[in-house]
Amino acid sequence: MFDLLTSAGFDPARAIKAGFEPSLVLLFIACLIHSLRNHGRARTLREFVAGFGLTLLAESTGVLSGAYVYPGFVFYVGATPFVNPASWVALVYVIMEVSNRLVWGQKALDPKQPGKSLPVDGTSPLLLRGSLVTTLLVLALIDASLALCIDLVLDPLATIYNWWVWVPAVAGEHTIGPGVVTAYNFSGDAWLTTPDNPLARLWAPAFAEGYRYPTRVFGIPLINFIAWLVFVFVYAFQFRWVESHTVWSERKKTVVLWSLMLLDWPVLAFLLITPNL
Repeated sequence: MFDLLTSAGFDPARAIKAGFEPSLVLLFIACLIHSLRNHGRARTLREFVAGFGLTLLAESTGVLSGAYVYPGFVFYVGATPFVNPASWVALVYVIMEVSNRLVWGQKALDPKQPGKSLPVDGTSPLLLRGSLVTTLLVLALIDASLALCIDLVLDPLATIYNWWVWVPAVAGEHTIGPGVVTAYNFSGDAWLTTPDNPLARLWAPAFAEGYRYPTRVFGIPLINFIAWLVFVFVYAFQFRWVESHTVWSERKKTVVLWSLMLLDWPVLAFLLITPNL
């Protein structure tokens, strides 16, 4: 199919690249509207700001430390394309909505049907003899597993087209330079290389001779998939734990969740950029 389109003068790579960023922005907007309608303004603000902020901070740390770059996007927030944290929080929102339905079915759709036990997310009864911690762990594991399945499909495609480029494992592999990264990936020169900054200098010894992450799956560092699993598990567990406290005020829930995200940031960012698997 790609050969047929190419022979007709249509470049599939350009089309996919052109559609990638706006389509994920639309997904973010759709999820935001859905959450506002179904969960209210306070919870939506709390959830989306927490997910967006955690992802933005962790991804920016990865870029500035020299682990990878995100070249060729249109809208950036610092070193990270806006679409990256926006799509992350949107995908995790969808995943948690799906896992609620997988576990509780129709009850998960009715906020007035919390069941006989203490509700989780204000909608659903507890699992396994009423244990809150067990319920949260099971749900977070489902969330993280679904997210990993999506990432196993998305990241190989993105890596093939150089929408994000990891530091190479060996010379000439996924290196940004003439003849290596083709022009269609980029609308400008933004973030083609890691800028000189304190984080890059701090982590320079971890990237000996510019190489890193020798263990790759589908051309992607193994640590990327581990980090996805851990990030989503931690975020989902903490978010659901905060929402399970139905006696807390909306303000208290927001302060606790955002504080947890700030504590998670250095730990999860360290996980992403440090191991030399």
